[in-house]
Amino acid sequence: MQDVKGSPLEQLVYVSRSVRAVNSAIGMSDILAEARPNNARDGITGCLTAIDGRFVQVIEGASDKLDDLINRLLRDERHTELRVLERRTVVERDFPQWDMLSPVLVTAEIDDLRRLMRDDSPGGLDDFIGPLQAALARQSEVLHEVQTLSAMSLPRASNDDEAEQTA
Repeated sequence: MQDVKGSPLEQLVYVSRSVRAVNSAIGMSDILAEARPNNARDGITGCLTAIDGRFVQVIEGASDKLDDLINRLLRDERHTELRVLERRTVVERDFPQWDMLSPVLVTAEIDDLRRLMRDDSPGGLDDFIGPLQAALARQSEVLHEVQTLSAMSLPRASNDDEAEQTA
């Protein structure tokens, strides 16, 4: 697949070491707030998380836009030791609706990602995408349930209330 300018659609996964602690939601929200407008502008989607002081990010977009992003990330002072583990051309995106997000992970997903982030790990894109997509699917289900319960618990106007509103 190519974007509208003809650049191939690519996907990559990288890991890096955080300079500051960013394992909290607040730390991640600051990074995401900065990344989202730039990614939306450049047609980049993906998923970012931090575990044990290390970032892991899957990003996807036009190859020239990914090159630009990687060059910006290499100069970003929030992290060091950036290593691209795998980069490939893809037919479609795995995170098409997310200009960038950071899922809440359960212990099993954290353990999987922690193992994949080791320097001696042979893990590739598919290995990283699995736990991240599982976390997103779980979060989507929870959000849907919350929205459904919220809609069901909204107070409904009684006939007396309706009469007062029309009077």
